[in-house]
Amino acid sequence: MNLTKRILFCASLLFFVNGVIAQEDTIVKAVILDSTDTAADKFYNAGVEAFGAKKYEDAITNFSEAIKMNENFEKAYYNRGLTYYSIDKHAEAITDFDKAISLREDAETYFKRGESKQALNDKEGATADYTKTVELNASHAKAYYNRAFFKFSDKDYKAAIDDYTKAIAAKKDFAYAYNDRASAKRQLDDFKGAIADYKKAIMIDNKMAFVHNNLGSAKRKEGDFKGAIMDYSKAISLDKKYFIAYNNRGSAKFDAKDYKGAITDFSKAIEINSSYAYALNNRAAAKFKLKDYKGAIEDCTKAIAVDTNYAYAYLNRGNAKELLRDDEGACEDWNKAAELGAEGAKANIGICD
Repeated sequence: MNLTKRILFCASLLFFVNGVIAQEDTIVKAVILDSTDTAADKFYNAGVEAFGAKKYEDAITNFSEAIKMNENFEKAYYNRGLTYYSIDKHAEAITDFDKAISLREDAETYFKRGESKQALNDKEGATADYTKTVELNASHAKAYYNRAFFKFSDKDYKAAIDDYTKAIAAKKDFAYAYNDRASAKRQLDDFKGAIADYKKAIMIDNKMAFVHNNLGSAKRKEGDFKGAIMDYSKAISLDKKYFIAYNNRGSAKFDAKDYKGAITDFSKAIEINSSYAYALNNRAAAKFKLKDYKGAIEDCTKAIAVDTNYAYAYLNRGNAKELLRDDEGACEDWNKAAELGAEGAKANIGICD
């Protein structure tokens, strides 16, 4: 076999992640009552107080009593629904939000019902409720933001960017929306636009480690490995256990041909998360570059133990085996890689005949 043919190893799987989606708490609706309070009002107020104290079962009891006394008490239905939402009883929450909406259409009630549907993986229902929310309140930043999440998940990145932009227009300091719009731009290879948005998110809140990580990944795509390493380092300084950032900093060092430095970072990621197959595979790549083929095989084997369907780990292990003249083992791994869909594996198999 040709022992000098394959130099490209695991570099295609040097891993980066998009930003996370985060939600903010919604405050219970309250009403100002006076000396003419009814018994239903008093139970309602007790429910609001209990909710504020995070005594959710007490809150449900009081809102239920208020509803018994006034079956059309829209705010009590809303707040009981919100309480159910807070304890992850989303089906019960939706029932209460349905009733509240039947009594009075309100943007926030549609929004919370959408969040409950989202929690139950009802994408269409949640999207419809977020759309209704912005129809009633065109400045509802979180509804645009949540709707964008589904568009992003469907890989409709242009539509997601449109919703993130609307969320930002409604809430100028919406750091998460800037981060996620940047991630959508990155999917469209608009790295300059992504970098600008990540920087804007950091200007608003520079303590979000994942944004620094994402900025590093955008810079790495631009070929700015030094800048990427600095941003990954900032992410790590904010979260010492951020194994993904260690892996990504190792990836940037790998790209900059600092293979020893890359191994140090991949090893740190593995130390934090021993089941992180990407870092195991990437450390194998760096070892391969340093001609430590036995070490590369060991790491690929560990990656495969974590994920038995890790196609590129089989491909890469086969490459290392070939250079140690284990032709039979190399062909066996390449066949498995091809079976699992690894790009390039079939070309290798051609020399196994």
